Amino acid sequence: VCAVRAVACASGGVTAGAEMLRWVGCRGLVVVGALALCPRSTRSGSSIQDDERLLYSDGHWHRAQRKHVDFSTACGYTNEPELQQGCQLEQRLSTAWSTDSARTRDKQVLLGLFYGTGGGLGYWRATDNWAEATDPCWDHWYGVTCDEHGRVIYLELADNGLRGAMPSNLGDLTSLIKLDLSTTAPEYHSHENKFKNVLTGKISSMAACPRIEEIEISGNQIEALPDDLWRNAPTLRHLSANHNLLTALPKYLLKFAKLHTLELGHNKIQDAFPADFGKLTNMRFLQLEYNDLSGTIGMDILGMRRMRAMDLSHNPRLGGEIPKDIIVQWTEQEYISILNTTISGYLSSLCLDVPFCWKFMYDTHKDLTWATAADVPDIVLITLTLARKAAADKALAASR
Repeated sequence: VCAVRAVACASGGVTAGAEMLRWVGCRGLVVVGALALCPRSTRSGSSIQDDERLLYSDGHWHRAQRKHVDFSTACGYTNEPELQQGCQLEQRLSTAWSTDSARTRDKQVLLGLFYGTGGGLGYWRATDNWAEATDPCWDHWYGVTCDEHGRVIYLELADNGLRGAMPSNLGDLTSLIKLDLSTTAPEYHSHENKFKNVLTGKISSMAACPRIEEIEISGNQIEALPDDLWRNAPTLRHLSANHNLLTALPKYLLKFAKLHTLELGHNKIQDAFPADFGKLTNMRFLQLEYNDLSGTIGMDILGMRRMRAMDLSHNPRLGGEIPKDIIVQWTEQEYISILNTTISGYLSSLCLDVPFCWKFMYDTHKDLTWATAADVPDIVLITLTLARKAAADKALAASR
């Protein structure tokens, strides 16, 4: 039965209703019903890829996805004590629901953000249902996603016209998984982005957010990340703060073992390149361009074998050598960028003068002396064999 339903899930045939409940007996797939078990596509703007999770998961990932199921979807199976009659709209007016301290705190934090960044003055692009008389979960506030318990898990307000100082209490959204207050671009096709976010100041501590996975604040005027951001290292996988006013890398960066994406380009960071940076073996996308990094890149970065894109360009004081063995060992690599640095070595001789050095630009140069026989494509071997035969035939003919 489970196998049949898994096929139906893959084809989109299992959706909702009574079919949900029949999943409960499927060991290893279970608990949340078909909607949570069918692999959902990555949320818009996320860099955490579901195909990657499926390839590398040990099974825990699937069971952990219940935390991502939104409030409306969860109504099919919720066991909240305040919702004995299920998700009937009038339940949101009940005393048990409306006076819950955690939900009340979430709402107050959101309202503080709304009034503190121009929402009440008409600056926001979209304010759907944001009001003191409504509920963030039941009334689907724009950019807010709640979980089955009525707690805020996603706050996504990119390009929404937020302006002013970063609120000091965002860390009180203790169930938060994703925070996106970014500006995607200052303009599009030469037209100004009229609803870009312009947030200033410092991000307050997120230490009380033990589930946070993604922080996306690019395109603002933020001056500092939380001093204790390392406390979120056990869960944080995506940190993007390009185009801000940051002056330092996150403290204790090597604690961020799960970090998948680190984007801190176009800031004013003056730190030394971290020693033992290669220990961040889950890194896929690294952007540190247009800063003032110093020091040297260590040979240990060879261990970052899942790296796909690495941009260290326009850091004139950054030196060291990128090991040429990444040509073979970084199998998923798309490009590196080291323009306007003092990085030396074999790859530097090929890539130092171009903005983006795509893999084909450095893995087919010279005589392939870095490669083993297994790394040389068959077409190359065939070509060499034909060339040798032609040379031998020509020599034989000349000797007659």
